[in-house]
Amino acid sequence: MSEDIIVSGEDALRVADALNSTSMRVLQLLLKEHLDISTIADRLNLSQPYVSEQVRKLQETSLIRVSYESGKRGIRKICELAVKKIVIEIQPF
Repeated sequence: MSEDIIVSGEDALRVADALNSTSMRVLQLLLKEHLDISTIADRLNLSQPYVSEQVRKLQETSLIRVSYESGKRGIRKICELAVKKIVIEIQPF
């Protein structure tokens, strides 16, 4: 896991757009352990489709990494934190 990520410009906008109260809670869970989508949804008392959407945004911004492994009913999407600190630099136009 990388300690921090520094983003600016368009990347900063994408990261800021991906961060909301739910995604922050997902990141906090992943700070402690790697979890699959259904476990994250259960722990946050949210629907799996909503958590999947949040995870997709976090993955697209490189804040989490995803791997796949076999589960009881198909493939499980396992999430892990990719960074511990996010720095958003504000730059002039």
